[in-house]
Amino acid sequence: MEKTKNQYRPSFLSKDPYKRRTESEMIKIITEIHSGRISKRAACTKYGLNRNTLALFIRKFTVRTLGQDISTQILSNMTEEKKAELLEKKIKELTKQLDHARLKNVSLETMIRVAEEELNIRIKKKLGTKLSKE
Repeated sequence: MEKTKNQYRPSFLSKDPYKRRTESEMIKIITEIHSGRISKRAACTKYGLNRNTLALFIRKFTVRTLGQDISTQILSNMTEEKKAELLEKKIKELTKQLDHARLKNVSLETMIRVAEEELNIRIKKKLGTKLSKE
C-alpha cells in the first residue's frame, strides 16, 4: 500500500475553481449580494468561488469604491423590506461596536485608576499644569 499525498480537490459544487474573474464579473457578483438577490454562500456555490476569495472581492469592490451610480442602482433594486432589514443590521452592528468601545473605555479607566492608586504611578495630569522642561 502506497500512501498518496493529500491533493486539493475542488468541491463538486465548484464549476470553475481555477478560473480568473474579470473585474466586471466580480462587480456583478457583489451587486447581486448587496442587492439581496443572493446570499454569500449561494454566490460561492453558483459561481464556484471559495468563501475567502469572495471576501477578497467584497473588500476590493465595496459599494463605496464602486461609484455613485452603481450604489444608487443597488439601492434602487432593493425592496423596502430589504432596505429596512439592511438598516436594522447596520444599527445592530454599530450598537455592538459602541458597546465594545464603551467596555474598552471602562477597562482603560480602571487600569489607570489601579495604576495610580495601588502602584503609585502618576498617569493623569492635573488640569492647567505645565510640561516639564526635560
